[in-house]
Amino acid sequence: METKLLLSDIYSPVEKHFPLVENKIREILDNANELSSEVIRYFFQAKGKFLRPALCLFGAGFSNHLPPSVITNAAALEIFHSATLIHDDIIDSAYLRRNIPTIHSVWGPQVAVLVGDFLHDKAIEAIFKLKNDRAIASFLKTAGVVCDGEILELSQKSNFALREDEYITIIERKTAVLLGCCLETSAILAGLADAEVAALKNYGIYFGIAFQMIDDCLDYAGLQNEFGKTLGSDLAEGVLTLPLIHLLAHADETTQNEVKQIVQSGVRGGENLAKLVEYLKEFGSLEAAMRKAREYTDRARLELSVLKDHPAKKSLNLLLNYILERNR
Repeated sequence: METKLLLSDIYSPVEKHFPLVENKIREILDNANELSSEVIRYFFQAKGKFLRPALCLFGAGFSNHLPPSVITNAAALEIFHSATLIHDDIIDSAYLRRNIPTIHSVWGPQVAVLVGDFLHDKAIEAIFKLKNDRAIASFLKTAGVVCDGEILELSQKSNFALREDEYITIIERKTAVLLGCCLETSAILAGLADAEVAALKNYGIYFGIAFQMIDDCLDYAGLQNEFGKTLGSDLAEGVLTLPLIHLLAHADETTQNEVKQIVQSGVRGGENLAKLVEYLKEFGSLEAAMRKAREYTDRARLELSVLKDHPAKKSLNLLLNYILERNR
């Protein structure tokens, strides 16, 4: 019987540094006012995968030494990511994140927007304190691209003519470039060679595209208590993701029209979601999306081939296996 991959095993080469990153996050956010502090504590009490800090640590791991700047970088990028999640949940009208109610559903959208802005500002401040021009430039470019991806996704809501390549552009900008930035900036801070920095960045982008494709499959086929966030949220907001794009491209006209009506109804979950999942299975759309995700994990593995053998390399390879079998 095959043993299921655990993140804790994959993270084992770097997890001893996680408390340092967590302490740095608290240090960076220490001067928040009373309300902001309450909201921030609430958000961070629900542990996520800690994926971005782990990638930062893996990126630096190939140098066999860990400069303090990498810890700060990992903390700053996790804070920036947290800001994007808080804002995303408002945009998507999501009521669940990491199995707890979202910030905007507890404190309202005004508080959620401002706390997200505060986190964004503190992340930028921490990055600038690194005093590394290449790392700063990478982060600032990435932050702009992430925002551009969010806007691009909004502009394409309920666009039933959205193509696969356009969808990939959106998820690359919205999700994947930040994962690439985690690896790139930490590799820069650790003094890796340019070829290694480029390979790690590309790995992160390809990994991120695959990760988001799988995430989009789980939005239809996952178990909400395991997935940890609202299922069907993309559907309810009119966001077309790869499974739906495939379905609309391969279904007959009658099915296409019914799918469009379901999306336009804006109803979250229930019979609409169940009916849509039936169609996705009937036309092989979930399987097709997973095949495309595997193409990107293969590209990511190819980037790793230029890196020396190292525990970090093994973990990055295992991480690709993990996302292919994930259900949360």
